Amino acid sequence: MGTRAAEDDAVSAWAALWGLPGLEARVTVTFSRRLVSSLGRCAPARRSVRLHPGLAAGPREFLLEVLCHELAHVAAWEIHGAGIRPHGPEWQRLVRLAGYRPSTRLTPPPGLMGGRRRPRRRRRRYLYDHRCGACGWRRLARAVVRRWRCPRCRAAGGEGSLEVWRLG
Repeated sequence: MGTRAAEDDAVSAWAALWGLPGLEARVTVTFSRRLVSSLGRCAPARRSVRLHPGLAAGPREFLLEVLCHELAHVAAWEIHGAGIRPHGPEWQRLVRLAGYRPSTRLTPPPGLMGGRRRPRRRRRRYLYDHRCGACGWRRLARAVVRRWRCPRCRAAGGEGSLEVWRLG
């Protein structure tokens, strides 16, 4: 499966609890440096789990909790099919059976995510005023839209080009 033997034993125990013998052989677990802001990702249809590399060096119990969270997605998919919600009651039941509290947000121990994390930048939203220079028709929008044309001027046979101004 790609993890240490102790984790393989835990996965085998969870698979037995969930009624899915051999789950550990069907699932691929890897540590991926591409995971920067999340602890784990799961692709149930591919039976693939990716974990943050910091988990390998962190506390074993925290690694097991994250691994259980992700494997429960695969197990829920195998048992109930693709029509279930990712963190729905089926998934929650499996996590509880394994002895963990179902949670979509786990707080990693200090330093596990690589120390300093970049804060998410909030995109500044502007309002744009689209105006017709000929007749004064206006349209406000949250994005510049070059395809819009003045309906009055177009109806009169004109070009209908608009000037765009960013407000505040």
